[in-house]
Amino acid sequence: MKESTPKDQYVVILYTTLYRTGGDKLKRAAETLRDEKKAEFPQRRIVCEVVESKKAFLERIDAVKNAGGEIAEFHFVGHSGVYGIMFGTTKWPEQFSPHEWRQMEIPFAADARFYFHACRTARWFAPFIARTLGVRTFGHDLYTTFSRSREFFRWEGRAARADRPLYVISCPGKKSHGLLASVFKYSGMSKAAPMLEFAPNHEQVDTTYDAVAELYDDVFDDITVRRDEWNWLTRALGDCESKSVLDIGCGNGAFLQKLSGRIGEGVGVDLSEKMLDQARGRCAQQSNLSFAQILGPELLFADDRFDVVMSVLSFRYLDWDPILHEILRVLKPGGQFVVIDMVAAPVKLKEMPAFAKAKLGVVFQRFSRRRYGQALHRMVTDKRWKTMLRYNPIRSEHEMKWFLESRFPGAKAEIINVGWNSRILAFHSGPVHFKQVEKLAYP
Repeated sequence: MKESTPKDQYVVILYTTLYRTGGDKLKRAAETLRDEKKAEFPQRRIVCEVVESKKAFLERIDAVKNAGGEIAEFHFVGHSGVYGIMFGTTKWPEQFSPHEWRQMEIPFAADARFYFHACRTARWFAPFIARTLGVRTFGHDLYTTFSRSREFFRWEGRAARADRPLYVISCPGKKSHGLLASVFKYSGMSKAAPMLEFAPNHEQVDTTYDAVAELYDDVFDDITVRRDEWNWLTRALGDCESKSVLDIGCGNGAFLQKLSGRIGEGVGVDLSEKMLDQARGRCAQQSNLSFAQILGPELLFADDRFDVVMSVLSFRYLDWDPILHEILRVLKPGGQFVVIDMVAAPVKLKEMPAFAKAKLGVVFQRFSRRRYGQALHRMVTDKRWKTMLRYNPIRSEHEMKWFLESRFPGAKAEIINVGWNSRILAFHSGPVHFKQVEKLAYP
């Protein structure tokens, strides 16, 4: 029996330079890693290249695949968001969605390793990759920084030299541990935190709201408890009589139910079948409302079907680029796209008055609507709710803002409610007359 020819093994190092700052240092850190890997694995093919888009990233993978090779180590050096690595620029950001990662075919070798040298990649993204792609995955829990040493933070200062090694490490600093941690860091005593490792597995995880559907429905029996969101939404939509509205991530249908007397038709779609059961039950008397399950970023509706597409408190969970492609397809020419969602960002000093006003509103509401306050407490203290949040992290404010404003030029996101570490972002596209985003990189 003829033995198969062993495949060439690759160490692939990809990095970005354009998204946010530090591009030249990311390049140097990638080249430092390249030189070390050449010395460590003289028998392997070492690839070190810059990629500034999702398309370029996929092309590098295809090059290895087409050459008949397999990847023993895969490294990405760059910036990241909550849901993973970032490409492009802040004016045109690109990020693979969970759906897009699931579609990838990466030619990993047996016992391959995937490293993400980027901020906070260990919090959600690296475990997701290990679970989804079945590969041993590494990421940083803290914010990353550049250092002349791999073991301790050593600041380059202003006299940076291109011929010196440079590393991406993580360690406590001002963003994660306050000003004292920053002082400790620049004193040279801050030790680099090791990358966290996640073993490959195929654990079945329910990332939907199925387990908490009844709790959620009990809390938001009357959606006007979300006063700021409800008031903004009704102002943004204006006169919608006789118009058709699609609600993506409709949940228990409470927003559509409240809108039913103002619109011609409402259709709600969601991943969670249990949430849809709650929606159908509560909206049984509204003959102009209907609900359907979607299992991915595909909307099973005809082209030019809806006057309004909205996503309320759900957009952070969606596969942004793929679902945007579908939204533009089903939206009528001149239609509107509306988003209201919770995003992560610490309160700023200038926002303290708005924060105090929002906090007082919450306290007043819990006392004036005691049933709501009690139901909310039951939900947020339930283990099932905490588990659901672990697999559905909140997006950063700048991630959502930059994405929406880049895809709908001229439209601006606004903040309508401020919390201590989160806030409510609202976005109205205005009339949309284009049907596709030319720069969309959807594999």
